[in-house]
Amino acid sequence: MELCQARLKQDPRDTKALYALGVAHGFRANYNFLVRKAWRDALRDATTARKLHNRVSALDPAVIDARLVQGVHDYVVGSLPLVWKLLGFLVGYRGDKDQGIRSLELVAEKGVLNREDSKILLCAVYRREKRSQKAVPLLEELIRRFPRNYLLSLELAQMHSDLGDQIKALEALDRLKVIKESGAPGLTRLPRERLWYAEGNIQFWYNDLDAALENMKKATAGAEALGLNTGVLAWMRLGQLHDLKGQRQTALEAYRRAIAFAPASEAAAESRRYLSTPYRRPKR
Repeated sequence: MELCQARLKQDPRDTKALYALGVAHGFRANYNFLVRKAWRDALRDATTARKLHNRVSALDPAVIDARLVQGVHDYVVGSLPLVWKLLGFLVGYRGDKDQGIRSLELVAEKGVLNREDSKILLCAVYRREKRSQKAVPLLEELIRRFPRNYLLSLELAQMHSDLGDQIKALEALDRLKVIKESGAPGLTRLPRERLWYAEGNIQFWYNDLDAALENMKKATAGAEALGLNTGVLAWMRLGQLHDLKGQRQTALEAYRRAIAFAPASEAAAESRRYLSTPYRRPKR
């Protein structure tokens, strides 16, 4: 930030410095949001990044990469409750989710530095907006581009599951298993527990309870390899499976393990509710 400010003192129209300063504010916004949990600071930094990249676009409309921050900001602010939109540093930015998505799509098509980043963001946005069908071809393209990134294949499986296609969802995981067993670079870091969890989770939602239970038992046996977020979900899901099969005492044990695994998580809070009331499928 200091380096950018020094250049901007020499030339306020320096688009490279404006762009880099906006990126720096964007990174700090991510840190404030994900690590410090400082929501106002995160939003303030994101808004500053937006203003800087607006300036870049005004000075040089050909810099399509600058539209990435603008698109994310439009989408995020457009998704906020009204009380957040009334904050002083958001004056003039009402946000527009659809415009934000269009900006991301423009960068994904014509960007240079941010083309792939925009595609990955679009996958997350499409899923959140229940447009999983649009995410599938993007994920398939990204997997060809970055074959070592197993997170993309896991996400593709989830997208197919969201679309109601259990077969394609499990096929995506099967392909990932084969690649991992072949010793492909990058895939050695993928814990088998993550695959067991992903498969069991899909089977859980498609009511294949016996297969799901077997996979979730294997996943929770090595829950530490899953990390906090997935590990606590695995223990909670195991409890839900036991509840659905009428095995209440075993379910309670799994819920207690979920709570102990990550006490402050949303999954732990949900598991606490199941200690008094057994899990049942939501009515559709």
